Amino acid sequence: MQRLELSTQADGVLESAAKALLAGGVAIFPTDTVYGIGALPQHSAALNRIYKLKDRPLGMPLPLLISDIAQVRTVSSFESESLHLLAKAFWPGPLTFVLPDASTASNSFVAQDGTIAVRSPDHAFIQSLCKVVGPIAATSANLHGEPTPLQISGMPKAFEAVDLMIDGGECSYGAASTILDLSKERIEVLREGPITKDAILSAKIIF
Repeated sequence: MQRLELSTQADGVLESAAKALLAGGVAIFPTDTVYGIGALPQHSAALNRIYKLKDRPLGMPLPLLISDIAQVRTVSSFESESLHLLAKAFWPGPLTFVLPDASTASNSFVAQDGTIAVRSPDHAFIQSLCKVVGPIAATSANLHGEPTPLQISGMPKAFEAVDLMIDGGECSYGAASTILDLSKERIEVLREGPITKDAILSAKIIF
């Protein structure tokens, strides 16, 4: 396993991370919320490794991290005014959208109902990485059902089997993102995180 410090030689870390992911590797990296473990969606073997390392049930799809609203179009054909207004108000940031009409058939990140979860983190390194390699299938870097470490030093020993571990210090929010379901006629908050339901309502976006 290669371990890198994001605080030094950020360009070199970005290059190493892109190289590892493009080669089919699994990486652990900081985000704005919690540390994530991820791989590229096209590498099914890497996605399977994530499920095994986390002991994550196979029926739980992996969310996708993306650089910006434009990259949503590479994974979903869904278009709505609400999506664009919400993204403008809260992206990049700790808000995940559940969208219909996934444009890919991978079972690893498309739910049984055809929806897909996407988020643009408020983290410069991850945004840059997604611009280089495309969307990253990622989930929290913890054993399934266990608390997520906020620092690299707290990672489970099993995660030493990943290809790359990036130490970016402590994550700013320290909590999982808010999840907003846009796949149904009525928008629903599935999980309240750093962005509260009241904050979403106060944005005065007409659903």
